[in-house]
Amino acid sequence: MSNDRISVHVREQEGKARISTREAVLLSGRAADGTELADTFKAGELILGALGTCILGTVRAYAKNHGITGLREVQVEVLGEEAVSPARIARVKVALALAGNLSEEDELRLHRAAGACKIHNTLSRGLEIQISETRQATLA
Repeated sequence: MSNDRISVHVREQEGKARISTREAVLLSGRAADGTELADTFKAGELILGALGTCILGTVRAYAKNHGITGLREVQVEVLGEEAVSPARIARVKVALALAGNLSEEDELRLHRAAGACKIHNTLSRGLEIQISETRQATLA
């Protein structure tokens, strides 16, 4: 197992979750009455976005590293189907669209590469989650 670590910090900010890492920040959450806020991501959308972003980056990197020069554009559409008991995303469907001057073999290789991204591997294989308690809310 690698010692590489990634992390985000999540804190409340004006009733929303402020998620930060390095110099990047985004907001997530719902209004106090539970309604959706148009200017934030819902938690499930963050998971879907992470998967789509990872697939896009993996496909791009694979093309670069394997001399596939005809790839002009990559688009990823990720759809999550929710379940209620327990509340979770039960199924995810990914549509990968590739544009450019690609052979059938190149397209097949890029589609295979999409399934090798870190987030796909994590979600499909499961992961261990440990939640620890801290007494102070002022961690950073």
